Amino acid sequence: MLKGVYCRPKISGLILLMAWVGLLMPPLGRAVSEAEQLIVFVQPGVSPVDEVFQARHLPEIRRLAEAMGVAVHVVDAAQRSPAEIAVTPLIVYQNHRGRSIYQGRTTTPQRIQNFIRTSRYVPQGQARLRREQIPVWENGRARIWAPLKVAAVTGTPPEGYDHAAFVTEALQSISEGFQHFRFQKIAELGRADRGFYMDFYPWLSPDGTLYLSLALYSQFHCKQPVFEKKKEPLVGPWQERGKLFRTAAALLEEAVTKQISDPDGGDGFDPVSSGIPRASWEQIGFALPFAPQIETAESPAPAAIPQNWILEKSGPTDPLMIQFRFPAPLDHYAGEVAAGRGEFFLPESLQIDGAQGYVEIDTQTAVTMGEPVLDEAIRGSVMLNSKKYPTAKFLVESMTGDGQPIAYGRLTPANIRGIFTLKGKSVPLSSVAEFEPVIGEGGRPRLLVRSAFQIDLRTFDVEGADGPAPARYTLLLDVNFVLKAKD
Repeated sequence: MLKGVYCRPKISGLILLMAWVGLLMPPLGRAVSEAEQLIVFVQPGVSPVDEVFQARHLPEIRRLAEAMGVAVHVVDAAQRSPAEIAVTPLIVYQNHRGRSIYQGRTTTPQRIQNFIRTSRYVPQGQARLRREQIPVWENGRARIWAPLKVAAVTGTPPEGYDHAAFVTEALQSISEGFQHFRFQKIAELGRADRGFYMDFYPWLSPDGTLYLSLALYSQFHCKQPVFEKKKEPLVGPWQERGKLFRTAAALLEEAVTKQISDPDGGDGFDPVSSGIPRASWEQIGFALPFAPQIETAESPAPAAIPQNWILEKSGPTDPLMIQFRFPAPLDHYAGEVAAGRGEFFLPESLQIDGAQGYVEIDTQTAVTMGEPVLDEAIRGSVMLNSKKYPTAKFLVESMTGDGQPIAYGRLTPANIRGIFTLKGKSVPLSSVAEFEPVIGEGGRPRLLVRSAFQIDLRTFDVEGADGPAPARYTLLLDVNFVLKAKD
């Protein structure tokens, strides 16, 4: 939940071209292939959540996936299923690169589309989400986790108020108020486990009356609570604060139960019983697909390589222009920069040495996680503050290549140094990149530029993801630019 160099093996230019412009992946509108699979686990008839999902949302997911050339398979998890399948409905994407579990609401098709686009090129890591001192409700295979936030007492705190002692006391009372949740010193959480954030806001009046407001947030939406009790808070004397916190814990646990059972809110699910037989992916018929076979062919006669290039928008079968994500276990927080503008200039020698260029991104429109509300949060003041800082930019200061001119049919490695500007703050940034000229559609030359780097969000006063450090403030970026000759 957001608040707020790699170098590829030097295989042939033709194979790299086909891989990176997407010929390994079915484009939009192309016939569906088993090279990409979307596996949807359900438990038919077990609850209204399943019924509504299969009747209302599954058809849309089918259309979306099949339009992207992805085969869809629906599997009854109640027969037998891999150990990772802890809840249903659960969406899993796989291709020859790996397997990823969707973490998001099934009611947001745009985010599911973003999940597919992200996972087809960068599968999820294997690291698990580690939480400490957290309430966990073990329900069948599923574990429901609930981070707690007890705010400081506002209003008229009592004389000698000690917030640390107050929180310790409140947590003890909250623990006593839970029926299903139990505090765990360490919780190793899987991709299919689900979470809700519980917030407690105490306010004390001058006469010693405590008003306790509550809010519950889905792990998939940090800005809008799925339950809150603020207009009519819990009320009682300060001396009975333990009772208020026990009552509050019971109310929030009840709210979690309602969210889980709600077929319309997007957070509903059915736990998979711990008694259901476990089976490997191979045993249920879903080993990872084989890598597609590429038939080599003669390239068309290459045109002269231009010196001046401009960035163009990636096509539907191209890799994402810029893909961003946090490291595992927070790599379900992922999105893309869908468009940008930029120029790249080669010297007459066509060598990387001496090349110049820049890329500029409109942070108000181009950055997306596939869900409008999340996009609004990203662009807000806590994170990108796009209204005040509408652009982010990288300006190349120097480049060093291998001393050879770039040429069709081969990769040219390069070291790039420049200035990266975000939220009005400029810092030096260096990266390793690859350049490859190719023949694009219509026989026109294109320049593919690929790179990867990371930034520390704290440098730019950007709030990171909710989770462990250093993953929470480390943003990974994969760059796949397609440039065309400048007229």
